[in-house]
Amino acid sequence: MSRQVGKNVYQFAYNEASSELRKILVSFEQLQAQKRKIENLIAVLKPEVDGIKQIQERPRSQQKAHLPNCVVVTRLTVL
Repeated sequence: MSRQVGKNVYQFAYNEASSELRKILVSFEQLQAQKRKIENLIAVLKPEVDGIKQIQERPRSQQKAHLPNCVVVTRLTVL
């Protein structure tokens, strides 16, 4: 009888561990899917972000307007 009880304890522990590992695997697969989505989003947005950075780095020219205390800022593009 002692062997049967020990066997049941080990079987129960094995089943619990297997169940936890399956849950971990499902969570891991969900995280991988989210990671792929984020990587795809980054790949799509990267050219947009780089374009904005290039626009922000272009030289600016300030000129006085005909109105007092008014300054016009323009961006010059050299081709």
